[in-house]
Amino acid sequence: MNTQTETATRALWAADSTIPRERAEAAIRLVKGEEAAPLPRIVRTKEAARLLGVTTKTLRAWAARGALVPIYGKNRLRIGYTEASVRALAEA
Repeated sequence: MNTQTETATRALWAADSTIPRERAEAAIRLVKGEEAAPLPRIVRTKEAARLLGVTTKTLRAWAARGALVPIYGKNRLRIGYTEASVRALAEA
């Protein structure tokens, strides 16, 4: 983000009283790449089913109960699950 864009963004957020200052500063740091959150590793649905020894239908049921964290792509299509949730379920 160049300095002009950053200055304009700060001015817009300062003018909008509904945006907390901390959130605006965090957003600027994120855009600048200073505070990028790591993306979760995705395990595809079929691979997760194979690793856990269950069917994909069972995985969907577990995700509906909150045991797995699904990752969605465009148009809300489920593309897989977070690696951390699959590992946690495998160890349980």
